Amino acid sequence: MRFNKLASLLVASLSLSVAVAQTTPLSDYFKGSNGKPPKLQAPAAEEIPQWLKDSRKLNDMLGSDAKARIENPKVVHKVSKVFAGLDAFVVEGTEFSDDHPDGKQQLYFFYSDAAQEYLFVGMAIDMKRGRDVSMDLERYLRGQLAESPAKALRPEEMHSIDMPGGKTNAPPLTFVVDLGPQAGRDSFLNVVQMHRSLMASGDNPRTVKFIMVTNAKNELSGAAMAIAYGSHAASGDGIARLVEFARAGEKTAWLQPRKLGNDAGTKQMLGTGIFKLDTNSTQALLAKLDTLPLIYIGSGGKTSNVPMPLSAPEWKKLLTSK
Repeated sequence: MRFNKLASLLVASLSLSVAVAQTTPLSDYFKGSNGKPPKLQAPAAEEIPQWLKDSRKLNDMLGSDAKARIENPKVVHKVSKVFAGLDAFVVEGTEFSDDHPDGKQQLYFFYSDAAQEYLFVGMAIDMKRGRDVSMDLERYLRGQLAESPAKALRPEEMHSIDMPGGKTNAPPLTFVVDLGPQAGRDSFLNVVQMHRSLMASGDNPRTVKFIMVTNAKNELSGAAMAIAYGSHAASGDGIARLVEFARAGEKTAWLQPRKLGNDAGTKQMLGTGIFKLDTNSTQALLAKLDTLPLIYIGSGGKTSNVPMPLSAPEWKKLLTSK
């Protein structure tokens, strides 16, 4: 789902003079000696930096929050020379906190130079291209390690367009979808219509957070979703824009080339929203998503993937339950 392809298609087909995200394929950062993406491997004891072998030091680094503690941290994977000559080390530990009182397995990421003189943790910013390479790597590794793509995705880290509900004490429902395929547009419209019907009848559904992604195969839908993000940030009408596109498709009035070419406001919205769509699509790519839509319930560390409802009564139950 590389967005640089989409950006070039948009500029060519719509003749827009708009600054778009200039991204670099992740493979340019994460290439092994054979030119292929790096593979995870269990490191030998002598390959692990001494600092990461010390469980006390690891606990001190990972358990800095007074309300959380990390138990039994250990290095479980190594990826050699992922970027800038640094080796990545994946640490697994059990987090106990207010969100996870019974404990939850978590992954943590550290980087070391070849001589293992320095240990790095945190952001690694590619300033030329404006992206956090370490975050991309962590998403890539989570995608490799997860039992399923849906579990590798972190919707709380993605950009959403929210449809407020009436049930303020219920955690939101997150709906991840690509409006390129007709099936994606139909499923999006069905959720919106169900939510609006429940609001009108006083059933007070939970808030729905719509997360848009694209595989860059349909440049028009990518433009529509990017404009919806930009429009929502400017005037809060992102849902209305998405509904209009889902219904009218290529006939959507504000997507016509002549309209776009003469509308500075729409071009600005596209320029704003394209970065959000890029971030979402990158995470979907790294998670190796092969099935959409996806549904999640919860927020923050308590977000979990749930099965897609198969009937209107199941949808109503999902949207209105506590």
